Amino acid sequence: MINVLLVFYNCLLLIFLVPILLAIVLAGKKNRQEFFYCIKERLSQWNIPQLDKTKKTVWIHCASLGEAKAVEPMIPHLQGNNIIVSTITKSAREYVAKIKGISYFALAPVDVYPFISSILKKIKPDVLILIETEFWPSMITCANKLGTKIITVNGRISKGAYPYYRLTKFFWKPFLTLIDYISVRNEHDYKRFVSLTDNKDKVGITGNIKYDRDFTSETITKGDLFLADNDLILTAGSTREGEEAILLKIFVQLKNIFTNLKLIIAPRHIARVNEISSLIKKNNLSFELFSKLTDKKKDVIIIDVFGKLQTIYSISDIVFIGGSIVNKGGQNPIEAAAYSKPIIFGKYMYNFENESASLKNNGAFEINTKEEFYETAIKLLNDKELRQDAGKKALEVVKNQKGAIEKNIKIIKEYL
Repeated sequence: MINVLLVFYNCLLLIFLVPILLAIVLAGKKNRQEFFYCIKERLSQWNIPQLDKTKKTVWIHCASLGEAKAVEPMIPHLQGNNIIVSTITKSAREYVAKIKGISYFALAPVDVYPFISSILKKIKPDVLILIETEFWPSMITCANKLGTKIITVNGRISKGAYPYYRLTKFFWKPFLTLIDYISVRNEHDYKRFVSLTDNKDKVGITGNIKYDRDFTSETITKGDLFLADNDLILTAGSTREGEEAILLKIFVQLKNIFTNLKLIIAPRHIARVNEISSLIKKNNLSFELFSKLTDKKKDVIIIDVFGKLQTIYSISDIVFIGGSIVNKGGQNPIEAAAYSKPIIFGKYMYNFENESASLKNNGAFEINTKEEFYETAIKLLNDKELRQDAGKKALEVVKNQKGAIEKNIKIIKEYL
């Protein structure tokens, strides 16, 4: 049965690759550069150095920058092994390149069976670690056939994605069954994985490894952004289409009261910078791009580069979590909480339901309307002590959730 599903999956993948590639080519220069960056690696042309045959080999596969950062604290615990890390995005690969103790890093090959099979035969990993939702059928099947132990770390299935997995359980269950152990973030994820695998013995709750990072090692100053020390900063992280228009209207209202208020927008997709710039102009506000900052006065700064949002949180007075006003499931609020910042998010936080539930009324404020957003922002901007108290509560939530790395490392070493 699994071979039939695998053939079906690979044929479908190859069929869809053509229009996907065409869409990328037509999507603009930035998207083309992102996809064709290190294209040989995506085609399984890895320039792997000679690995130490006296050591065991661990292959860690993650997707984007957030997962790459979450993986970093695991690396010191795995020293003494050959450590290979693969990523999906350019920004994640660039981040991994700076992590010490890794034997080799590359972009993951497209999940076509021959590509994945050739890589696995080259590196012969003893353990393959899949981060969060990196369930690639060809990768899982090839690794299993080679006798590689497969572990999922920080496994998650969001409330929004679960109906899809449940509907297609006939497809996913055979592949998930090949995974030796699935460590998940919380009770919600545990129930969903048990439901999909029909095997509670191979699923366990270990917590969220993203809480274990040293977030505050990355900082910036207001002066670096040519802002004054007394400026108040409202940062909107990972915003989606439809949210900036709402934010800008609220910001204009707030600006009438707090003349030293600045807005920093970090869109989830950098390709939308021009669209956001037009919205800012329509609101008669001045702005600059982060990549081209000057000492000119500006109302708004747009983050048009990858990997800077975390550092911006360090100087923010209030943080809004994007993707939560429009129905996109929100983004991870942990980084803002780790910097002791008061957080505002909308009702659509189902991709991070456990994190948002823990923070709600503990440093985070859930809003359901534009009016509630405005009123909450007014309250926080008017009261420094309230901001500080909310920030302390948010940080406490982060501290109480630490320890997942240690639990996962213990499991990994059992399979090594």
